[in-house]
Amino acid sequence: MGLESHKAGEPLSERLHGVIVPNFDLLRQKKIVNTREVIRYDIENISMSLAATKRILSYDIWPEELPRTTTRKLRRFEIEKKVRDLHARMDNDEGDKPLVRELNEEQKQWLELPDVQRAIELIRKNAKTPPAVIHPQDNLELDLGLDSMERVELLVEIEHTLGAEVDDSAAAEVYTVRELVDLVRSRAGQGAGAGYGWENVLAVESTEPEVIGITKPRPILEKLWYGFGKAVTLFCRDAFDLKVYGMEKLPEGTFILSPNHQSFLDAPILTAALPWRVFRKVFYVGTSEIFGDGFMRSFAKFLRLIPVDPDANLVPAMRAGAYGLRHGFCLVLYPEGERSIDGRIKTFKKGAAILSHHLKVPIVPVAQEGFYEAWPRGKQFSGFHPLKIKIGDPIYPNLSESPDKDYERITAELRSRIQEMWNELHEESHPSRSASAAQAD
Repeated sequence: MGLESHKAGEPLSERLHGVIVPNFDLLRQKKIVNTREVIRYDIENISMSLAATKRILSYDIWPEELPRTTTRKLRRFEIEKKVRDLHARMDNDEGDKPLVRELNEEQKQWLELPDVQRAIELIRKNAKTPPAVIHPQDNLELDLGLDSMERVELLVEIEHTLGAEVDDSAAAEVYTVRELVDLVRSRAGQGAGAGYGWENVLAVESTEPEVIGITKPRPILEKLWYGFGKAVTLFCRDAFDLKVYGMEKLPEGTFILSPNHQSFLDAPILTAALPWRVFRKVFYVGTSEIFGDGFMRSFAKFLRLIPVDPDANLVPAMRAGAYGLRHGFCLVLYPEGERSIDGRIKTFKKGAAILSHHLKVPIVPVAQEGFYEAWPRGKQFSGFHPLKIKIGDPIYPNLSESPDKDYERITAELRSRIQEMWNELHEESHPSRSASAAQAD
């Protein structure tokens, strides 16, 4: 549908606006809990292949079914009216006042239960956008604004309060307030840990064979891979005019290497350029999209890559990262969590900061430029564009600060450092465009 929009000083215009109703049954099957992020990522990918006039420039996500006739046809006028009413409320600064959902008698009785009330109080405290009345069917992400990290923190706090312990796999299939509370209540009395928060989550040692396997000594294979990596670096210096700055800033010992993510190329090229003392103990967590099955999953072992999807299995992924760091290895972790749609720095997640604080290791910021031009997201390899990598000074955790404040500080400083270095690299590559790119960020 077309939806009017305007900016101050600009004429009224119309944009293509969509209404998206997720298939929660399918999301459960795939264990996807970050609904909003998955939808945004897919829409960005689809938009790249469409003409500008056909791109969805804005959208709403509705957890409930679209209005339909008895013959299952969409009631388009009713949908359009609801969208326009919703956006009119937002334009009138009433967007933070959610629509009131009616409670039936059974739901009212459920909300009166003592354990439920204690859990609801914690949900209200943690929600980014808490409604006046929390409804059992409120979606934890879409209605309450909780991302995957915050959902884990909330779950652990409710577990501690109700004296329960929930399996990681069960927690990945929870979407609504009632599902969350009932899941924890069903495990009440099984005994939660003495405390809550990421310190307690990460204190549980991973027992997965693929995680434990990264510590297995492989001296011959490591040297072969290192030799191959040096050949790759020489090739890239010639073909891509690869330049790497700041390698001397890599600290001794264990650390987290956090680069911006532009392309499929940046991980192997960055790893190949590392010195032997770092290369021999680098490991990755994630990318199950590529390394999740068959031969590629077996191949991942040789790369010290643990194929755990953080969206579907956040706690196991974080524990895998913690396991490697505890055993003296260096984790490569992309704070954006995905490849950039246009090469620019995007929003950072706080996973690296959490691991840095609780494992007491520094984070090394890395800026990468040119990889997007060489191989943009959603497109084919585009050619041998100049590549640049810049490594910054390590960022250390402040253990005297509260964990939440330290997560926030580290994440903000990490993004600021990478953005600053990326601006410098971008200016070298595109002097005429650098000012507008920096201004947009």
